[in-house]
Amino acid sequence: MKLFYAEFIKLKNTFALWLTLLGALFIPLILFGTYISDVKAFVPGKGISPWDDFLVRTLNGCCFFSIGFVLLIIGLIIQIEHKANAWKHLFSLPISRGLIYMGKLMVILTMVLVFFAFYLSFSVASGVALGYVIPDFGFLQFPIPTLHLFRFVTEFFISILPTVFLQYWLSFRIKSLIISLGIGLGGLMIGLLLKSWEHIVYLPYAAPFQMLNYKEGSPANFQNLYLLNAVYTILFLSLSYKYFTKRFRG
Repeated sequence: MKLFYAEFIKLKNTFALWLTLLGALFIPLILFGTYISDVKAFVPGKGISPWDDFLVRTLNGCCFFSIGFVLLIIGLIIQIEHKANAWKHLFSLPISRGLIYMGKLMVILTMVLVFFAFYLSFSVASGVALGYVIPDFGFLQFPIPTLHLFRFVTEFFISILPTVFLQYWLSFRIKSLIISLGIGLGGLMIGLLLKSWEHIVYLPYAAPFQMLNYKEGSPANFQNLYLLNAVYTILFLSLSYKYFTKRFRG
């Protein structure tokens, strides 16, 4: 627990915390402005919940934007040690390499979950605010589909775990933030451009884009995607942990 807290303290002098807050606020603000600027285009038909269309746009924004945040936050956290040449200092402490590995990983996963919590909270707040500002939208007349949001976050978090572990591995193997981030962004571009290809699910970076236009009732092929993600997660976690504890010299 002390190691986890110490890793968080290191983030105070970085852009990581502000990135989490501002990144989570970006898409909800864009959606709010878009709805306000063209009211007639977004007023739903009678009896139709405005949350349906709003959440599709919100969750698509999460699929596109949040994975970029994940890549950047991993790079920023690992760069703290790279820039200060502090790995040897860390390894000289009476703490096992395994604990150091898990401590940084737990901070990364926590930051990702905090980002999701902020993102969805700001998105719901944006919809409620639209309901007050423009009553014709009808946001206040229908319940917020919280179960749908929770299910999306759970499944989306599972879908990006292989990317998290793979990028974590690359970030401490490659000292240059630009190179490690470039590899991740390149993988995302391929995953997006070829998202309709039947074999693209085998690319870990493509998993978030398989969840575009997310609605209740996942397609059957999602089961195969989650199984593949589980295999990738175990593989990348095992390989990166072994490399960090046995071969990594900083």
